[in-house]
Amino acid sequence: MRWVTFDQGNSTLKWCLWESEGDEPARIVSCGAAGDEPLERALREPAAAAPAAAFYSGVAAEERALAARAAWESLAPSAPWREPAPLLASRCEEPEAVGRDRRFAALAAFLLKGPSVVVDAGTALTVDAVAEGPTFLGGAIAPGPTLLADALDRGGARLFKVTPDPDAVALGRSTEAALVAGVSVGFRGAAAALVEHVSLEAGLADAPLLITGGARVLLGGDGLFGARQVHAYADLVHLGVLHSEGVPAELEEESWPSISES
Repeated sequence: MRWVTFDQGNSTLKWCLWESEGDEPARIVSCGAAGDEPLERALREPAAAAPAAAFYSGVAAEERALAARAAWESLAPSAPWREPAPLLASRCEEPEAVGRDRRFAALAAFLLKGPSVVVDAGTALTVDAVAEGPTFLGGAIAPGPTLLADALDRGGARLFKVTPDPDAVALGRSTEAALVAGVSVGFRGAAAALVEHVSLEAGLADAPLLITGGARVLLGGDGLFGARQVHAYADLVHLGVLHSEGVPAELEEESWPSISES
């Protein structure tokens, strides 16, 4: 069988195509951004099985969710569109107000590593804690690197937008290099501080750290998070979405530089 999961973030709509044979857990066979030809081509291949359903998680405005659903229904009208609820308890004051992407990522982290801390580095930087249950304990939200760059561009009369760089150094010797340092090294510092404090306050100081999101490359390579176990996954939200619909699945871990490799 095959399924498609969608993760509507603040800036992009990402999809993953999952496939399972017999009793085997589902695995991702391809991913991309909405509008990419590969999804349409994969779904229309004569030899490929029709998807059983599409599962959606979104944090953007409702009209974007409606647009995504309309596009899917025109592409695969026989496969139902569903918007599952994350299957985990919460200790937040308003559980339903917490972004679904945060809750799905936390659920996936628990499925993979048990009680843990989750970093999602995207448009926003979120650092969340998940305990036994699984139970979402809460966390922190900060600007991601692109938002930091945008803010400097808008707020400074003689500043301009730069692109974050994982190899940036803090000692910039030009305005451009200084801006890159601020949004890259500064972002890393914010992530490290939030991970430390969220972990301590949640009682998870020694728990595994799982990192996901499009800007995760900025957070690797030099022991930023000390000696704790760090695991990187491209598609935590998608795994949480699929699991919430009762589909057993596996997610491949990325190679993540250790302290000795930095």
